[in-house]
Amino acid sequence: MNTKEAVLKVLEDNRGRYVSGEELASSLGVSRTAVWKGIAALKADGTDICSTSGSGYMLPTNANTLSEQGIEKYLKVDGISMRIFKSVDSTNNVAKRLAADGCAEGTVVFAHTQTGGKGRLGRKFSSPSGSGVYMTLILRPEAHKVPMLTVLAAVAVAEGIENAGGRPAQIKWVNDVFTDGKKCCGILTEAVADLETGGVEYAVVGIGVNATTPKGGFDKSIKDVASAACDGVADARNKVAAEVINAYFSRYRNFDKDGIAAEYKARSFLIGRNVLVVKADCEYPATVLDIDDNCHLIVKYQDGTIQSLSTGEVSLKI
Repeated sequence: MNTKEAVLKVLEDNRGRYVSGEELASSLGVSRTAVWKGIAALKADGTDICSTSGSGYMLPTNANTLSEQGIEKYLKVDGISMRIFKSVDSTNNVAKRLAADGCAEGTVVFAHTQTGGKGRLGRKFSSPSGSGVYMTLILRPEAHKVPMLTVLAAVAVAEGIENAGGRPAQIKWVNDVFTDGKKCCGILTEAVADLETGGVEYAVVGIGVNATTPKGGFDKSIKDVASAACDGVADARNKVAAEVINAYFSRYRNFDKDGIAAEYKARSFLIGRNVLVVKADCEYPATVLDIDDNCHLIVKYQDGTIQSLSTGEVSLKI
């Protein structure tokens, strides 16, 4: 841990209280000059630090800074390694490169912003700095877990948001999480096959959460359909990140397919709703009858045909 990281840990541990430069220097065993340089580096990274002559330095209670030190305070699972970047094209892309180089399961890649954030079907995922949690989990799953990785992510995000003090969360099949009737999270899972074993060499689970509303509001292209999960929650980004990790890895390691499926179904708001099933740029009106034990969507079309959907997309715009 370098001086910058050590200073941030002390400030996180004393969030809301001023810590003098002398106290920081003494507790870390470094010079006052080293402390000042560490503070300057943190501010350059965008960390919200208050500085007052005679009092020292403080990380405000309502600071919305994402950091490894801040996330660690709320972690309840072990075996997690974090990589946090200021800006990347996509956390999934970074995670795939790390996984291909042998990075261990349990590594989580974060970015303060993404220049090429992506969702399903090649869609762009808006990733403004300072408000969202953009993270990708690196996994090396056993075969029986693979079909449930995305489902588990949706459940973990919903649980994580609520455990962080956020709004009640629901799931729109297959991988969107909603609060206040609008989307607050998108999930993109990608996997690389092991050609020798026929299994999966590694998988990356990308999760983007609108933890708080961006300064100036959401982009006009999504403002009518996007929500923020934890507006008004102190330290929202660190809490959301940690609680999603807690929820995901506790269920992943103590794998219970039926339990995950039951929680997924309980959080769905599509059952009984009229939807449009999207297939090859065509839309077909249908009614959602159920979600089965494999988290497939059971729909009934207007001609009476009933179909089980394992992948695809449905729209509520009817």
